[in-house]
Amino acid sequence: MLRKLIALLIPLLSVALTLASVILLLAMTDRAELMDDPLRRSLAIFGTLLAGILLLMGSVYLCTRVAVLLYAGRSTPQSSAGPAKPPR
Repeated sequence: MLRKLIALLIPLLSVALTLASVILLLAMTDRAELMDDPLRRSLAIFGTLLAGILLLMGSVYLCTRVAVLLYAGRSTPQSSAGPAKPPR
């Protein structure tokens, strides 16, 4: 039951995280575009690009990692004798 609840909750949290990243980037872009000083505006735009890469790539990584952990099949533990030999 808990696994089904988590399987339902993970996509919703992934969408919320990505949407929050986009909203934050939009607010940062608006503030950067309203600056008067060209040097500060250039630095703010560069910072926005860097933050966008980090936020969006980070959210994709986290969502993918959690989905893999959630939906991956349970592997059987291997024996300590080493790899299995192929049959002849």
